Amino acid sequence: MNNVFEIINQARRKNKLKRELQDNQKKIRDNQKRVTLLENMLDYIHPTMSTDEIIAVVQNMKADYEDRVDDHIIKSAEISKSRRDISRKIRELTEADKKANK
Repeated sequence: MNNVFEIINQARRKNKLKRELQDNQKKIRDNQKRVTLLENMLDYIHPTMSTDEIIAVVQNMKADYEDRVDDHIIKSAEISKSRRDISRKIRELTEADKKANK
């Protein structure tokens, strides 16, 4: 009976991680779009059109968004690993429960 509660607990954790992963992937897409936007801005902004300081600000913003994308990619990898570990544990607990009930 203890394994049943553990299986339910692990399944809930796995589902929570799945939702978190989806949310994180959305953040990755959003920030990648921002990076593209800023790249396009850099293509159109020239020193003759505006000050060098504006270009520096845009470049800093672009770097910031790229760092955010990298952070989200790393977080996604960590979440995916946790989900795989939980799936493996659920599978092991289910097998142990089946053997115990035979």
